[in-house]
Amino acid sequence: MLEAAAGKRLWVEKIYPPWLPLILAMGLVWRRRWWRFLVGGLNRPVIFLFLFAWNFKDTAAGVAYLQFLIPGLVVMAAVTASYSDLVNWFTLRRTFYRVLDEYLLAPLSINSLLAGHVLGGGGKGLVIALLVYLVSWVMTGGFCLSFLFLLQLAVIAFTFASLAVAMAMVAGGDKDVLMFTNLIVFPMTFFCGTFFPVERLPGVLGKLSWFLPLTAGTYNLRALALGGINHWSWFGESLAWLAGFYLLAYLLLNWRRQD
Repeated sequence: MLEAAAGKRLWVEKIYPPWLPLILAMGLVWRRRWWRFLVGGLNRPVIFLFLFAWNFKDTAAGVAYLQFLIPGLVVMAAVTASYSDLVNWFTLRRTFYRVLDEYLLAPLSINSLLAGHVLGGGGKGLVIALLVYLVSWVMTGGFCLSFLFLLQLAVIAFTFASLAVAMAMVAGGDKDVLMFTNLIVFPMTFFCGTFFPVERLPGVLGKLSWFLPLTAGTYNLRALALGGINHWSWFGESLAWLAGFYLLAYLLLNWRRQD
């Protein structure tokens, strides 16, 4: 009987990957509160878009400033939606509701647990970022939308979803999450070429910005949006950051299981 149950489980896993129920569970939560996530994800980028569209007519990096800004706003929307909701969701369920303990005791691999949350959180960030891109395209036009653009945007979203899981594994509560977000993640959305070129940053700050995990992805996404040109070095660097954060989240999840 145990052999039959094990065989049935293997058959089910061949059809449905074990991380799929985690994505569906997150989707059910977002479906009930879709308006809250939609308004929260679009609020800040659209406000920035209208303010800068009305008040700035300068150029940056050889293009109109609004054209330069919009890919940065898309990146900011992807980072915020992928990271903020997932890190808060995961931290509360680990420290208060103790749901993570049930996940770790379930017959579910660490990789499946991580993949489900990263795909769910990053997928939500990707959807919000594409909505921001659509609103911007309606207002201004003149942008390219290609498979490589979508791929680069997905890499950014999954990178910060992985960072969210890693942060949730070490945070002692929502105050730790808030401190890390305010000190690291939120400033990163301003110093990685989203609102102005990093070349305009003074001295060593401009050089250090190229070592942040968001800069290469932002510059490559802007190049793809404005000219349809993909810089493989920037794309490779953003892929390396995704792999690094995913590995870090995996190791921390495994550490929590053994703790």
